Amino acid sequence: MKNQWKSLLLLTAALGVVLLYAFAFQDDIQFDARLTRAKVDGIFEPRPADSLSAASGLSAEQARQDSIAKARLTPDTTHQRVLFFGDSMLEGLTRRLVDYTEANGHELHTVVWYSSSSKLWAETDTLEHFMRKVQPTYVIVCLCGNELFVNDLDQRDKYIKTILSKIGDIPYVWVSPPNWKKDTGINDVIIRNVGKDRYFDSRYLQLERGKDHAHPTFTAAAQWADTIARWLRSPNTLHPIRMDDPAAKATHPDVTLLMPVR
Repeated sequence: MKNQWKSLLLLTAALGVVLLYAFAFQDDIQFDARLTRAKVDGIFEPRPADSLSAASGLSAEQARQDSIAKARLTPDTTHQRVLFFGDSMLEGLTRRLVDYTEANGHELHTVVWYSSSSKLWAETDTLEHFMRKVQPTYVIVCLCGNELFVNDLDQRDKYIKTILSKIGDIPYVWVSPPNWKKDTGINDVIIRNVGKDRYFDSRYLQLERGKDHAHPTFTAAAQWADTIARWLRSPNTLHPIRMDDPAAKATHPDVTLLMPVR
């Protein structure tokens, strides 16, 4: 009986010590709880984009590409000063393309250099002159129709690189020549330099040709231009711009004609 009373007294004493300890350090326990909550809140503070992409498993480059892809879904509707330069293929194209630019609030400045090539545009200051004159916000190139059967592709690669360096950081697209026969590789050189999302592929279009069997008729060139315009407003191009179908013919085309170099 005495042993039972001893055990009861020991348990009562131990319980008293525990209660005394809890009340004595009550403030410290509450402080620890508040500190833990503050750490949890910190997880939701804003973080840099790179941290967010890393947390989501995306690299910075993947995040950038996603941003570009979203931007492509809506064409840029702002006013554009478009410099359209190249060889004689522009003569038919610009008759229709200007309808689109005028209807959509853009300016189209066309420079047709007959019989020109990437070599001429690269080795002269012609392009620099028109870049300064027009101050374009968008550039369309249609060139290399006279180079379908060349064999010095490494040299043509250098010419194309030089042309692109003259365009600089301005958004641009390159419209390929409408092949009437299989080329020897010039289109592959163009694609390699500009990328598929800045390259309009005209090689496989079924176009009615004129008497020289190379240039599309004006009617066919208008159809070609319609196809280009649809592509220019689509997410398939890197910098889509407003190109809604025109309701009327343009009234103020701006076309500069340059004669062949002898």
